[in-house]
Amino acid sequence: GMYVMEDSQLLEIVDEATGQPTLGTTPGDMVVTSLYRDDVYPLIRFNTHDLSAWHPGHSSLGFTLQRIVGVLGRSDNMVKLRGINVYPLALAAILNDRPEFAGEYVCRATRDASGRDDLTVIIETRATAPRDAALVQAFTQLLARRAGVELKVELVAAGETAPLTQIDSRQKPIRLIDERPKGGA
Repeated sequence: GMYVMEDSQLLEIVDEATGQPTLGTTPGDMVVTSLYRDDVYPLIRFNTHDLSAWHPGHSSLGFTLQRIVGVLGRSDNMVKLRGINVYPLALAAILNDRPEFAGEYVCRATRDASGRDDLTVIIETRATAPRDAALVQAFTQLLARRAGVELKVELVAAGETAPLTQIDSRQKPIRLIDERPKGGA
C-alpha cells in the first residue's frame, strides 16, 4: 500500500454520499487536511474525489504509518446501476484479469424507455475474432462477478475505441460517455 505521512497530512476515507468515515477496507473518497500548508491557503477537509481504501495489516518494513491501497478511481465519474456504484476507471483492474484485454475500453451509460439505466463496456481485445460469443460471455461474467452488477459488453479490435476515448488527442482518455437524458432520475 501507499503510506500516509500522518505528521503532515490528515487523510480520511469517507462515504461519497454521506461524508461519514468508512469502516475497515470499504472504499470511499479521499479527504485531505494539510497540517503544514501556509503558503497560499490552508487545505481543510479537501475532497479529492479520488477513491481509495485503507490497506489492512502491518507494514513488512515495520512502519506504523497508515496505508491506503492506492487510487481506485474517481467518485465524480460514477454510474449508479440498480443500487450499485460502478466506477468506470476501476474497471481496468478487473479487465486486466483477461489475457485477451488489449488495454483500452470505454463505458457508455444509457437509459431505456422504462427508465432503467444500463452500462455498456466497449472493450478492445487481442483476440483474432474479437466479437466471439464465448469471449463476450467470459468478459460479461467477469464484470458481473467483480463489479457486483450486470454490465453489457461489446468487444472490438485493438484501436477501435480511439475515436471514443480520444486517446490520441487527450492526456487522459475518456472512460465514460453518459448518454442518459439530463435532469432525470
